[in-house]
Amino acid sequence: MQDKRSGQDTTAEPSIGDKLRMLRKGHALSLKELSSRAQISIGALSQIERGISSPSIRTLNKLATSFAVPLSYFFAESDDAEADGIVVRQNRGTDLAVSAQGIAKRLLTPQALDGLQLMLVSMEPASSSGPEAYGHPGLDAGYVLSGALRLEVEGRIYLLTEGDSFGFVSTRPHRFECVGERGAEIIWINTQ
Repeated sequence: MQDKRSGQDTTAEPSIGDKLRMLRKGHALSLKELSSRAQISIGALSQIERGISSPSIRTLNKLATSFAVPLSYFFAESDDAEADGIVVRQNRGTDLAVSAQGIAKRLLTPQALDGLQLMLVSMEPASSSGPEAYGHPGLDAGYVLSGALRLEVEGRIYLLTEGDSFGFVSTRPHRFECVGERGAEIIWINTQ
């Protein structure tokens, strides 16, 4: 099927240039701003977006790094909702590295979304963020889907169960742990 205004085939899989343009526009970047960020000339970027030239793997790697997406983003088949870095489909979130034993975090927002993380935090019984409270810039908020969570903020302890929610300024020293005999799942939001 052709778009009547542009004459382009709208049923074809997005090209590398289409995917690059969607990423760039999704981040509200001009060609000049992306050129500076990725250290690639404006002319080369324009030619890639228009499908006039094919980028090297090295160039694609620079672009992937600039947008914090995997290199495979430019090759993977996906629908338009995923290709523009706005939608994360079920079971396609990115698993985040966690140093604490018994805790898994899956990022539910697009990786390129700077400053906001929506995560599914899964905790095994008795797992915790560690023995010491910590702080970091931003805000934390969450909703307990299942299980029980012991949350400590500036020495004050809160017991949260299914359906409870929380929110606090992240610079306040805090720690958390799963309590009870079953694991816990929490939708956790963090800003930076």
